[in-house]
Amino acid sequence: MNLVMHQLLSFDNPAWQVGNHLGEIVKGKKHEEYPDDLQKGILLHRFIDSFSDSHDMVKNSTSKLHKNYSKFSPIIVDVYYDFLLIKNWHLFSQQTFEEFKDNCYRILQDSEHLYPPKLLKFTQALIKYDWFEKYSTYEGLEITLSNMSSRTTFENNMHMAVRDLYLNEAQFEEDFLKFMPDIVQACEEFLGIDNTTTA
Repeated sequence: MNLVMHQLLSFDNPAWQVGNHLGEIVKGKKHEEYPDDLQKGILLHRFIDSFSDSHDMVKNSTSKLHKNYSKFSPIIVDVYYDFLLIKNWHLFSQQTFEEFKDNCYRILQDSEHLYPPKLLKFTQALIKYDWFEKYSTYEGLEITLSNMSSRTTFENNMHMAVRDLYLNEAQFEEDFLKFMPDIVQACEEFLGIDNTTTA
């Protein structure tokens, strides 16, 4: 559910952004039903998830929460990494966060005709209730985690994690700042982006 990070790692390519968003719900070989540029975005979404789940810094962050939140710890870390991304936005984007957010919303809204019904409803709620902005504050995180908690079949206490995140922000932020350069580079390689420069 680290929606902001997924969009940032689409590198301002609208087709990859939309495909990455479709990756929230398009599973298995169903990506083959979409045009090549959208397929690339869908596969990027899967790559980001796989890379993140296996990264030592993400595992380290998750382990800090596992005692109290068990299998829901990775979900909490996903959401919190978006908070930390927004906090450190200037390190990863030349756009302001507001500019980035507005552009993402426009691109995702313009492509609603491509979404299965479940993703359409999800996208409309995302934009209407400005979820990206909610990820930027602890109050918003609490609302987000409470909503996610209520939609989960199994009993959980995800909404209570905000206090632990707040009290241990520096430790989580250290993990996050070590993780980000690795995933940016990995995604550039996955997409074939060449950021090398010559003198």
